[in-house]
Parts: sequence; C-alpha cells; structure tokens
Amino acid sequence: MYEIIKLVHLSAAIVWVGGMTFMLYALRPAAMAALDAMPRARLMVAVMQRFFLMVAIAVLLLFTTGTNLYTTGFRSVKAATGVGSVPLGWNAMLVLGLLMFAIFGHIYFSGFRKFRRAVAEDSWPAAATAAARIHTLVVLNFGLGWLAIAALRLLR
Repeated sequence: MYEIIKLVHLSAAIVWVGGMTFMLYALRPAAMAALDAMPRARLMVAVMQRFFLMVAIAVLLLFTTGTNLYTTGFRSVKAATGVGSVPLGWNAMLVLGLLMFAIFGHIYFSGFRKFRRAVAEDSWPAAATAAARIHTLVVLNFGLGWLAIAALRLLR
C-alpha cells in the first residue's frame, strides 16, 4: 500500500509541475505569438479553468498522500530507532509543498477570479494586470516545485 500511495503522490506532483512546464514554456509563448490579446485572454481563461481543476485535485492528493507518507515514515523510524525523525528533505518538501498550496490558493481565489471577471467584462487592461500577476506566481510555484523535488533527493 505504501508504494501505491507514493505512486499517487508522485503522479499528482507530475501533473502539477508538468502542467506548469507546459503552460509556461509551450502554451503561453505560443499563444502570445499567434493570438491577439482578446482571443488569447479568452483562451487562457478556458485553459486555466481546466488546468486549475486538475491542480486542485493534485493538491488534495498531494496533501492526503504526503501526510500519510510523512507520518508512516516518522512512525517507522521511531519504531526502528526509538527516535522519531524523518530526513531533512522530507521536512523541506513539507514546508515547500504547504507554501505552494497557499500560493495556488491565492492564484485561484484571487488572481484567476480577477482575470476571469476582467475578460468577461472586456476590461483588457485589468485582464492584462491579473494575467501578469498569475504568471509571476506560477513561475514562483514552478521554482518551488523543483526545489521540493531537489530537496527530497539531495537532503537526506
């Protein structure tokens, strides 16, 4: 069961970080090169709506499986050594993951809401401002995601 939980955890992380990779390095640059501002904004609302649903599911899976993996690891170490601890990388991943969850929540409940509303109202300057803020926060989360992956592998 432990291996299945790790697989679900890893799969959710791949969906989230892989989706950010696609959005940042494929979709956004292509849309900016090929589409005018108004159709591009409408496309991005539709894409983000779908992607953010997948991220929300990934966040729930990451939180649930991560909590299970962390507590199982803690208990196993305590049973084997008498001292409850986990590798430093696990703690770093936990902190980075919680920060990423919070940033995603801000992107979705604040930034995306403003962007979607501005596009619906044809308020293009407001849409551009909201899109720029979302982009900055996605870049931040992308970097944090890679730091979490590196922490797990490099901090033992």
